Amino acid sequence: MNALHFHILPVYSEEHPDPQYQIGSVRLLRHQAETWEAFHDLNVDVIFNTAMTGDGKSLAAYLPVFKDGKAAIAMYPTNELIQDQYHALPGYEERLDIHLPRNATMYGEEISRVMRERDIAKRLEVVRRLLKRNPILLTNPDLVHLIMSHQYGWDYLRKELPATLSANFDYFVFDEFHVFGVPQIISVMDMLGYLAVNYREKAEQKKFVFLSATPSKLMDDLLERSGLRIRTIEGKYSSTSQEGYRRILQPCELELHELSQETPIEAWVEAHLEEMLVFFKQYPQSKAAILVYSVATARRLYTRLKDFFEDQHHITVGENTGLTYRSDRRAALEKQILVGTSTVDIGIDFRINYLVFEASNAGSFLQRFGRLGRHEGFDTYRAYGLIPRFVLERLQQALGADESVDRKLFNEAVREAFPVEAEFKSYTKRWGVMQAAQVLYALQGEGGKKDANDAFLAALTDEYEQLYGSPEKPIMPKKLKQYWAIQANSPQVAAELSSFRGQSPLSCGVWDVDNHLKTYDLFFLLTNAEIEVLPESVFMDEVKRRVQAGSEQLHERDFLYQLLYLKVHDYIPDHQRLVLGVNLDLIEQANIMHKATVCDGFFVKEPFFTWKDRVNKALKAKKLVCVFSDWPPVELKRRLNLPALFPIRRVQDRIGQEYSVAFGQEALLLDSLLSWRKTNGDNAMFL
Repeated sequence: MNALHFHILPVYSEEHPDPQYQIGSVRLLRHQAETWEAFHDLNVDVIFNTAMTGDGKSLAAYLPVFKDGKAAIAMYPTNELIQDQYHALPGYEERLDIHLPRNATMYGEEISRVMRERDIAKRLEVVRRLLKRNPILLTNPDLVHLIMSHQYGWDYLRKELPATLSANFDYFVFDEFHVFGVPQIISVMDMLGYLAVNYREKAEQKKFVFLSATPSKLMDDLLERSGLRIRTIEGKYSSTSQEGYRRILQPCELELHELSQETPIEAWVEAHLEEMLVFFKQYPQSKAAILVYSVATARRLYTRLKDFFEDQHHITVGENTGLTYRSDRRAALEKQILVGTSTVDIGIDFRINYLVFEASNAGSFLQRFGRLGRHEGFDTYRAYGLIPRFVLERLQQALGADESVDRKLFNEAVREAFPVEAEFKSYTKRWGVMQAAQVLYALQGEGGKKDANDAFLAALTDEYEQLYGSPEKPIMPKKLKQYWAIQANSPQVAAELSSFRGQSPLSCGVWDVDNHLKTYDLFFLLTNAEIEVLPESVFMDEVKRRVQAGSEQLHERDFLYQLLYLKVHDYIPDHQRLVLGVNLDLIEQANIMHKATVCDGFFVKEPFFTWKDRVNKALKAKKLVCVFSDWPPVELKRRLNLPALFPIRRVQDRIGQEYSVAFGQEALLLDSLLSWRKTNGDNAMFL
């Protein structure tokens, strides 16, 4: 199919007409002012600002801090975005004519850095200081989830830290929350319920602000059940210049091409290198981004583009992925061509006028396309999107070709053209409610003033009943008993339920080709790299040497308890097929088919590599949460409408029969979809 071409019109956002909403040199946009007004409304608990990308949602969220003296803890899905937003804060001082209050970031690497610089022995003490001393604290939802579900710290401190966090902040900001799935939505709803109960009888209620977060059906339902009062605020837009509107997105030319196994993004880029070079020669001040899903793809593209553009034509190239060393990530944003993955496409504000991206779903398409046109100063803006053929056909039917299209209408057409992916509706009742039970379980195990603790526990149980149960049939006492059983008999399942994004049981210490030390997933490394297995003592000695030298921001604790310690010698040009084995006869054990279980005895059958025996020795001993299916991976994804990147692996049992398997949090999600095929109901939970 031929490529589709569209001229995407610019976007203008309406300013608020009232001059009182002029702050410093900035006239607030209508949605920013309405967000600020909603914050002052005593009848609003939850604010959703769903304004378009590039429309100043961050400023809207921080206005109560800047102008009302409030304190906010803001959560971002990636550490890269935390840093991006933190570096953007000083820019508000001059524009708004304000004094920026004390602010800081809080995530793993930053906590380790503060410990080293200030000679603080305990991470918990760093966290406590950050919570108490910063009216603006930028962090991630994973850490806040651990604190608010009483999993961070020990003894009485587990109970003290949630109180410290909630007492020191007036409101909670969740940015880019739409990138999260069902388990994360439930974790956040449990947090909102916890805070609602804790502050129900107090004068000032906590507020919750969600940015770029078109609520999912699940979140809509849970918020309605919770009784929290919601206001959704949208931007008001025009595609033509007019009085009272400000341009927020530039016009651009968009070409859509077919993405397939025969034409992956690497092949497309290779075929268009000369065209890219012509563009840079014609517009020498240009900056480009190429956004892909796979870290391995990004690495190969970076190597190829660096050879072609930087070495031959003096056009600089940078890489920003989960494997890129932290200081190199920020430097990559300043290069003329950036190759990146989700570490940069989720909310990072970088200046580009040339974009190449692949997209397998509507959310990813809009996220990545939204990176283009946010900044003035370029002569032209051009994007190339690679998408499945059937999506191309649907867009052609809906919009035609070679058309000028309003961006908002175009975005709606994209949402309609991509297939609807599985919503995992059954997860909430099957496993999500167990996440709430974990919070109750943690509270029951804590000491303190018995009457006060019991009263709060009872009130929170009632809150969770309202969220997950029904008036006719209370469920939380039963689910709490089930969680006790899981905690006692299957701690691996309990760990998945109590974490925000799932555990990383296959995480390995990695001595990478760039000579930096990292952690990364075993299966990725097996299929994309040439590796050597190192003794743990050798790897940890190197960690200690670097910590003592102070040459890198490392902490020993970040490398403890890894499955293996590996040295990467090279990244291979072609992805290798992964086939696992398991020491089970799955025909004889059909009772575990299509249900969450915990198994050991997994090993790698393919690919073949020198250190296979050492890898398999460690892998076989690991107890993993998993789900087996007798449907092949492609059929399983098709039948259940699973996301294209949902990790399903091939596995062969003891007699050579082939199955599909998913691990970790994805196993619990898959279990919820396959529960109709089970015969033992909730028995899977007792394992």
